[in-house]
Amino acid sequence: MGLQILLAPHGTRGDVQPMLALALHLRSRGHEVAFVAPINAVPWISAYGFACEPDGVDVELMLRSAHADIHSLRWQTRYLTKVLAPTLFASVARAAAASAPALIVGAGLQMAGAAVAEQRGVPYVSVVYCPCAVPTRSAPPPPVRRQTLPPWMNGLLWRCGRPLADAMLRRPINAGRERLGVAPVRRPSAHVAGRAVIVAADPDLAPFPTDAPAQALSTDAWVFDEGSALEASVETFLRAGPPPVYLGLGSMVGKNASAIVEGALAATRTMGLRLIVAGGWARLDLSIASSETVLAIRSAPHRALLPRVAAVAHHGGAGTTTAAARAGVPQLILPHILDQFYWAHRVQTVGLGPTAVPADVATAPRVSRALQALIENAAYADRARWLATRVSGRNGVPAAAARLEQFVG
Repeated sequence: MGLQILLAPHGTRGDVQPMLALALHLRSRGHEVAFVAPINAVPWISAYGFACEPDGVDVELMLRSAHADIHSLRWQTRYLTKVLAPTLFASVARAAAASAPALIVGAGLQMAGAAVAEQRGVPYVSVVYCPCAVPTRSAPPPPVRRQTLPPWMNGLLWRCGRPLADAMLRRPINAGRERLGVAPVRRPSAHVAGRAVIVAADPDLAPFPTDAPAQALSTDAWVFDEGSALEASVETFLRAGPPPVYLGLGSMVGKNASAIVEGALAATRTMGLRLIVAGGWARLDLSIASSETVLAIRSAPHRALLPRVAAVAHHGGAGTTTAAARAGVPQLILPHILDQFYWAHRVQTVGLGPTAVPADVATAPRVSRALQALIENAAYADRARWLATRVSGRNGVPAAAARLEQFVG
């Protein structure tokens, strides 16, 4: 007999897309799946036939608004505590009341799922897409950019960071719990993770730490089949010449986006290469004109496009990093926030690309030099092709579905 399962991702496309892959597989196993997700993701999820309640936040609109400053700790704190927490406690509780789930699974900045599950007496499991999201000595907490600290320092940062996170979250989390009628908690940073945390990441790209906490479980990365059809304009451009370079910043919106585009244009022009620019949420496509050597698009399915390009420059999200590795192409990372710095370090460590260029200090010359270094060094392309033979056949969704069934059982 199938289970009723509520999936509650909150964040950008990178937080929602793997959960959609999970939902499709759970449905194939006979389970009934419903979603509560960001407003901007509701039409996309609903198109696959899933009931989806809006969680009260349009993440794309929020990130593109003039007042949003994702690099400001003050802004982040105010947004998480004053806006996001109360909104999610209300919307997730409504969605759970409507779907009566036997299990709730959260991802991204899901702050209310564990409390709602506790209120309803059902298990709650959270999902992260990077090992740096669980406390270990192998990587610092996600807000820390530097990835070459000694293990003891990483561990110290995690131990010192927990009380700070608890102090920030205690009031909004316990206010939400009070509205639900459940007891307050002293350590909300631990409570929001739920009964278990599934770390869904490729073991070659992001090895599971040997000192991960007992509640952390490992699967391969969750891969979503977006389909293989490209728009006619993209297909025509690809066939008109040698493989181009691809630039895309996904859901990231930054002040230096125009400098990044200028750098990519300069590098490909200098090297006589072609370029595809995916606009994403920053709408990079609106800042340039298409030509015989440049194609500006809004977006394209990575699974279909990336195997046909020469190199990829991107923001360093878990999904894009994994997609480029599966495609067997070298990568330049332009990290903006959080785990993107971890992925930038891993790309360099594994040999898939050069030192990253952080987006907030990116200039056109820096981006141009880094992109030329990526393309000129054949070792990056060789390493990427080799790694693809190991990564491309993996998908952690079936293993994750089996684990979730065990929690309910």
